[in-house]
Amino acid sequence: MILEIDWGNSRIKWRLQGESGTLAAGTEAEDNLDRLSEQVRGALPVGLVLDAVRVASVRPEGDEARLVQWAQAQWQVTPWFARAKARCDGVVSAYSHPERLGVDRWLALLAARQVAEEPVVIVQAGTALTADLMDGRGAHLGGYIAPGWQAMRRALNQGTARVRSLQGPPDRLQLAPADNTERAVEAALSAMVVGFVENACRQIEGSARLVVAGGDAGLICSHFTWARLWPEIVLDGLAVAHRAEGVS
Repeated sequence: MILEIDWGNSRIKWRLQGESGTLAAGTEAEDNLDRLSEQVRGALPVGLVLDAVRVASVRPEGDEARLVQWAQAQWQVTPWFARAKARCDGVVSAYSHPERLGVDRWLALLAARQVAEEPVVIVQAGTALTADLMDGRGAHLGGYIAPGWQAMRRALNQGTARVRSLQGPPDRLQLAPADNTERAVEAALSAMVVGFVENACRQIEGSARLVVAGGDAGLICSHFTWARLWPEIVLDGLAVAHRAEGVS
């Protein structure tokens, strides 16, 4: 049994993999390892134990050390952490210091490369809003990083006295001008997100696949209806990276 973990800024996404594929999956708060233990133990088939833990983490080193201690105490295994590299399995990083590329972005590139050898734009809409471009040969062409939807909302709420946004996320992107302050904020955020994605797509000559992941991916796909929604892209890339490195 293999536990795969995508540890982001605001949540822990996990799945339990067996010989037949995914047995269970879920999402927990970003620091709730106790809850993660409960969920994984409940999902493990009777008589089977956890053999390995593989991790994609954008967390500080202290959190990664805590995860190592947790895995050793709970499961008697030492986690394997994916790291961004200069090249892997046909993908070449655009970064002059490859290790500085967010591992979630790197793993998404690896996963996308497995699907088709054509240009792709990968948008991940979580705490941060990122876009990464890759050509048909597997060369990473660089990317963009912006505040995510909720981060942009908080900036307005905290930085202005009377401008407030809606309490919950909208059901879909709203691009028309609004007739009240709350909806004006949402319309502007929608326009900013759409412009962000459209600009990224324009950087590739000809057509490119658009892949979207992250907590706000559904909002983006409500506008870019031709995009592929790929919630598991980081975890899928984690498996690619582990296999490519030949780690036992």
